[in-house]
Amino acid sequence: MTSSSRRRAKRSKTSSSVDPSTPTSDARNVDLNEAVDVDEGIQEELVRPPGRRKETGKKTVESSSDLELKKDFEEMNRRLQDIRDLGHQRYEIMKERVAETKKFNEMQEARQMEKDIEFLSKPIDHIQGDALILAQMRRQKIREKYGL
Repeated sequence: MTSSSRRRAKRSKTSSSVDPSTPTSDARNVDLNEAVDVDEGIQEELVRPPGRRKETGKKTVESSSDLELKKDFEEMNRRLQDIRDLGHQRYEIMKERVAETKKFNEMQEARQMEKDIEFLSKPIDHIQGDALILAQMRRQKIREKYGL
C-alpha cells in the first residue's frame, strides 16, 4: 500500500458519518427563517453533560510541604486578622477623639460667647480716646459675629 492510498484512506468518510440517520451538527441544519424561543435556547446552553467533574469528590493526601504551606497561610491569615483588628481599634479611638475634640470646641465656643455677651453688656461710657475706639470696634465685630 502506497503512501498516497493511505492518505486517501484517511480522508475517506466512514459509513457512520455518511449514514443519514446519524444526527449531525445543529449548525448545518438550522433554518434561519424559523423563530426561536430565547428562553429555550438559554436553557439548553446551561445544561452540563453528566460525569464532567469526577475528581471533585476525591480527597487528596496532604504532603509535608502542603502542611507547611497550610501552616504558613494560617499564620499569615492570623497576622492579617490582627492587623485588621488593630486598624479597627485605631479607627474607633480616632472616632472617640474626634467626638471629644468637637465637644471641647463647642464648650470653647460657648465660653467665648459668654465672654462676648458680658463685654457687650458692660458700659463703655467711662473710656476715652483710643481705648474707646478699640472697645467700639470690638463691640461691632461681636455684633457681626452673632448677627446682632
